[in-house]
Amino acid sequence: MGSVTRFAALSTKLDAIMGQLLDDRDYENLFSKDTVVEIGRYLKENTHYSELLRDVNVEEIHRGDLNLILSKKIVIMLEKLIHYMNSDYKEFMKALLMRYEVEDLKLILRGISRNEDLKTIKYLFIHSDKFSLLDYERLINVSSIEDMVALLKDTPYQEAFRNITKEDLKTREFHAEMNLDFIYFRNLMKKSSKLSNEDKNILKDVIGINIDLINLQWIYRAKKYYGLMPEEILNYTLPDGRKYNFTKLKVLVYSEDPREAISKSVEKYYKGLLTEDDIYIERKIDHFLYEVFKKTDKSNSMNIAKLIAVIHFVEFEVRDIVTIIEAIRYDIKDENVKAFLIRSF
Repeated sequence: MGSVTRFAALSTKLDAIMGQLLDDRDYENLFSKDTVVEIGRYLKENTHYSELLRDVNVEEIHRGDLNLILSKKIVIMLEKLIHYMNSDYKEFMKALLMRYEVEDLKLILRGISRNEDLKTIKYLFIHSDKFSLLDYERLINVSSIEDMVALLKDTPYQEAFRNITKEDLKTREFHAEMNLDFIYFRNLMKKSSKLSNEDKNILKDVIGINIDLINLQWIYRAKKYYGLMPEEILNYTLPDGRKYNFTKLKVLVYSEDPREAISKSVEKYYKGLLTEDDIYIERKIDHFLYEVFKKTDKSNSMNIAKLIAVIHFVEFEVRDIVTIIEAIRYDIKDENVKAFLIRSF
């Protein structure tokens, strides 16, 4: 099937989604709100989130509940878009949905580590009910990491917990989480390899950039905050980066000053990634990706680039709205809020 035929109907749907995204006026209106209820009311009455909030009483909504509902926006969108795809492209879309399954597995992990009643975190799940193969009803009834591992046998996630005991989980919880991320990206690359050559190369480039930025953030934080050995840090980097292969990552990991080494390195590939204040590093990474996808979207080609760009635009928008909601909690206003957003103003 030619790319034009494959993406014709999908492209029309993606154009419609792009046309509904919040504009500067919407953001200024959100900045002016003083309560979560006012945010919810504006989103329900004036934006494309009206359908998502149709059956929600926003007059009594709490911050956490609104954040959770908004987070499900991307999953719902992917579930709808998947019907415009076929064969290997549908499998790739399912691989994208694995990301939200991974996030829910991380929640369960943390619950086990903290000896929480897992039934109390069920409402926080954002995975796709339509396409998930996991039995979450059984997962929220486990009482140990061993029980969880048993339920994940013969799934793509089982190797993330190989040889992890209850005691390991208490002290090295993030190791299992890094393993889950590794499995997600590996599966994503595997599924993308079955697409057309054009789309495969586009995804290799885009996913590679994403992996590079995740690795840079991981190395910086692992060196500065976790006090891990270089070998251990390197072991949890993700493969298939666009600019940073194993050798280049090794140089960064074994450097004495991670900020200086990364700062010098990224000037060549990802200029301006690091700032003086660590709290902005994640925002800088997301903003870099945001600009990458803006350029991708402008190409307007009949290939998978437009799909990936739109998915990220919606995700970034949701995360920015959540940031604005959190700013109300900490009484942060206007220009100070903008400094934490992914979108440019």
